[in-house]
Amino acid sequence: MTGYMGIFDLGVRASVGRHVALYLGKSDEKGVDETIRAGFGFFTLVGGIILVSGIILGWFFPVMFKGASPEHYHTVRMLLPLMVITVWLSVIAAIYSSVLAAHDRFDVARGIDLGVLVIRTIVTILALEMGWDLWGLVLAIIIGNICAVIGNRFFAGKVHRSLRSFPVLYSKKRLKELLNYGIAAFISKSAIKIIGQSDLVIVGVFLSVADVREYNVGAMLVYYSATFIGLIGNTFFPTIQRAASGGTLGEVRHLFYRQLKITLCFGLLVYIGFLFFSRPFIHLWMYQDNFSKESVSAAAGVMLVLSLSKFPTLYIHPCINVLSAMGYVRFTASVSMLEALVNLVLSVLFVSIFHLGIIGVAMGTLIGRILIPTIILPVYLCNKSNIKLSTFIKSSVAPGILSTGIFSVFCYYLVRLFSPTDWISFFILVFISIFIWVIIASIFLIPKDIRKKAIGKFKKFNVV
Repeated sequence: MTGYMGIFDLGVRASVGRHVALYLGKSDEKGVDETIRAGFGFFTLVGGIILVSGIILGWFFPVMFKGASPEHYHTVRMLLPLMVITVWLSVIAAIYSSVLAAHDRFDVARGIDLGVLVIRTIVTILALEMGWDLWGLVLAIIIGNICAVIGNRFFAGKVHRSLRSFPVLYSKKRLKELLNYGIAAFISKSAIKIIGQSDLVIVGVFLSVADVREYNVGAMLVYYSATFIGLIGNTFFPTIQRAASGGTLGEVRHLFYRQLKITLCFGLLVYIGFLFFSRPFIHLWMYQDNFSKESVSAAAGVMLVLSLSKFPTLYIHPCINVLSAMGYVRFTASVSMLEALVNLVLSVLFVSIFHLGIIGVAMGTLIGRILIPTIILPVYLCNKSNIKLSTFIKSSVAPGILSTGIFSVFCYYLVRLFSPTDWISFFILVFISIFIWVIIASIFLIPKDIRKKAIGKFKKFNVV
């Protein structure tokens, strides 16, 4: 219940990070300061709203969840307000973390996250061993979030010496600025969730619970991998934003191609691997009495189609990064919502009219992505950033297609000739594939300067 209260964010958390990087790029210290304090002002109001919501939900819990035992009513009434306070603490920590990200100190930000995770895990174990039950779990979350606030504030202050949190700022100009970008970013993020969650709903409504299970098994790894690939874009965005706000379009284009090539290096490895290793992986992982060979086949088919739908995103996400940095976030939000709508319509059509089952639902995602953002976003970016479409195709699309073709042929024959029968043979084939991909990517995808540096360090290591 408290997790859904993140909707009150309205994308302002992401907007604060974007505008901090923007004003850093403009060397506007006042803009940075007012953005941070306006963010605190917004979330101070939101914190009050979610606290009241938590109290109301706590008191109406017996009515909303009649199946719960009455002995838990008092506990929930006390714990829900505490849980919503942790939501507010996590937002405050995120604002300080965005300052670190804007200065490219991802090492510090992720180090703090890891430290908080360790602390929360230790407190959770101790609390449960002492018999504190739900109170102990909530205490662990609160302590973890307090540590996150303290750690991020301390190191953000070290990186950005003029950092101020108070007095909070209620400037109409700054709040409007944060909300204009934030709501559009929120819509884009919501559209992505709609695509994933609506597919499961469609399967449940038009097919069966067993089909939901098979679809989810096939989709799980594909969706998780998207988060990993997205981290590349998150790392590049502050630098791209600073370059865009400074008006250096040449640097923006350089960073765009750099992000695109690195995204292709990791993304193609993952998604081509899913194409050819999905069936043996799901067979080894899930095949049992209540998950038959037919279920394995269906789940593997979903994984294959959804993996194909992720290939265009390797080009789309770098385009969205640059367009967002240049201020075209409303356009990207509109494209995302249109894609979600087309995906929904096609998925229902393929299931209800053409009776294609769970594969049809996955095909709705694939075709919707090909029809809407795959062409629109790269063309729009080229027009807005003075990138020649022919140059974009020659320097990035063509090498991606070529390396995909070569690696796909290798993976096809590798799996066909040495079909894995256990986990050991499976991982041996995976490691062989990764080794071959490193060679292919280094030839066609890795930027020349990175390749030269790597070769130079390798030669230096050999000499030593």
